[in-house]
Amino acid sequence: MSALTGTGTLVRLVVRRDRLILPLWGLLAAVYPSAIARSTADLYPTAEALRGVAGTAMANPSQQAMRGPVFEASVGGLTAHTVGMSGAILLGLVSMLLVIRHSRVEEESGRRELVGAGVVGRHAPLTAVLAVVFTANLMIAVLMAGTLIGAGLPASGSFALALSLAATGWTFAAVGAVAAQLTESAAVARGIGLGVFIVCFLIRAVGDSSGSAWLSWVSPLGWTLRARAFAGERWWILALLVALAVVLAGAAYRLSARRDLAAGVLPARLGPATATPALDSAPALAWRLHRGQLAAWTAGFAAGGLALGGAVSGGIEAQLNAPQIMEMIARVGGENAEPADFFVNYLLSMLAWIIAAYGILSALRLRTEETAGRADLVLVTPTSRVRWALSHLFMAVVAPATALAALGAGTGLAYSASSGDPGKFPVVLGAALAYLPAVWVMTGIAVLLAGLLPRLSVAAWGIWVVFILLDVFGMLGQVDASVLNLIPFVHVPWVVLGQTAVAPLLLLTAIAAVLGVAGLAGLRRRDIA
Repeated sequence: MSALTGTGTLVRLVVRRDRLILPLWGLLAAVYPSAIARSTADLYPTAEALRGVAGTAMANPSQQAMRGPVFEASVGGLTAHTVGMSGAILLGLVSMLLVIRHSRVEEESGRRELVGAGVVGRHAPLTAVLAVVFTANLMIAVLMAGTLIGAGLPASGSFALALSLAATGWTFAAVGAVAAQLTESAAVARGIGLGVFIVCFLIRAVGDSSGSAWLSWVSPLGWTLRARAFAGERWWILALLVALAVVLAGAAYRLSARRDLAAGVLPARLGPATATPALDSAPALAWRLHRGQLAAWTAGFAAGGLALGGAVSGGIEAQLNAPQIMEMIARVGGENAEPADFFVNYLLSMLAWIIAAYGILSALRLRTEETAGRADLVLVTPTSRVRWALSHLFMAVVAPATALAALGAGTGLAYSASSGDPGKFPVVLGAALAYLPAVWVMTGIAVLLAGLLPRLSVAAWGIWVVFILLDVFGMLGQVDASVLNLIPFVHVPWVVLGQTAVAPLLLLTAIAAVLGVAGLAGLRRRDIA
């Protein structure tokens, strides 16, 4: 039997299991750059305006750290500057997590062993998920290039941008494949993959912001930006990314052949033979399971807040001087609203979506523990089903609140320092925490699905993506207001601009509570797993 026997069947299985995630992820990634291109063309209609924005961006080290350099003062060049790094994050991270989900998670849950009992080659599961993820990235690239061309950008630059992002997705999919071979824990594999991505991002950020171009070339994320879409494309850089992806994928296959099923190349660290008194209850166990992610997300958002708050310095107001933006600022915050305040609250609103993803991830830990069989081990003790669920739900409520507080504190500290106004700190912190009820609504949706419709719990991610798409196109004026009202985040006041509406936050909190209670009621009445 060949090592690849059964790959086609497993490809269909991967596609079936992610039949919601793959299309929604692909749609978001494909249309996002064209939306940015159209917005850029509308906001900066003259060559002088484009040069002014590009010059301001290049003069701001914080912006170069977050987005990279501007290679061309044009609509295409600014689109590549805006989309390049965020697109690499979207395609790279999702690709990596999908590979780990269909490799290491399958082994950890025992499903890989069931599949292996059939006519399936040793490398078929890894080959299947890499084939799906690689194909998905390529399809996204084709759609992305088509939408960019439809937005009026040159075809060569459109394909260069799309293919460089797809190649980045391939590279980090291969990173995920390697990480999945190193450890027997899916959580540790994700941690290794995310750690590699963060290191690559930081190396590129330091290189771009300090003017050390050689340092940016050390990171594959630096290669992505230096494909120079719309600025004299360097097609040979795509070959570098592809070659790195092939080398990493080859290493993953070699490592896979050298280990046992469900084991990792690195030896597992064994815990003590008996548990400490701190693990004698369901809440204590939930804390033990969630604490690593909580620490990582909190530290990440605190650091990100410091970086983003610092990005406001360096003349960001010049980039917000377009009449359309000034009109939007006046509409939201009044005639006396400061452009920098608008920018800070806008950043908080975007990052709140990511923290909502953290809330969904924490809530769906219920379903993960259930399908892995670990919930049964807890429920055979005197612990009730509701108490077990509440222990995880408590963490799903507290964890995003902690992340939002860290984001607000970091952003407020940096913004107050750069503006010389210490009074900005509590305002920015309050603005970040104002998004907590909306985040809780997204968490409540995940709890509702996990409790009432457990097989469709993954649809929580689909709802999250749909809401983001509606929010993005709503800001561009392409979605009716009645539809936008379905999105919890549009009801959050922009506190930095002086909005103080409390009633919408109370209503969102009540909705989140109702969703959570309904999910717990459903969990109490249905069978486990």
